[in-house]
Amino acid sequence: MKINLILEELTFLAGQFGYVVRKEKGGFRGGNCVLNSQKTIVVNILTPYETRVSIIARVLAELPLESVYLKPAVREFISREKQNKLANISETFAAEILN
Repeated sequence: MKINLILEELTFLAGQFGYVVRKEKGGFRGGNCVLNSQKTIVVNILTPYETRVSIIARVLAELPLESVYLKPAVREFISREKQNKLANISETFAAEILN
């Protein structure tokens, strides 16, 4: 599945969970927040598609997706991003302990 189609699927899925995906320009990577009581995922449109998709997928990976139909490629992408996030947390934790 092409990365731009995965981005569309993830944006739609985020909407099903009450998130608004905002695409903005700036010197930031992106992430999720609550803005005026609205759950929001902000992505930087200056970053590659892969980065934008990764940010949205990592937010969605924390939600209960078991009861939601997802195309296999989208579910696999979310799962992979969740594993990457956990690996990054482990690496950061290990680096803090060693320093």
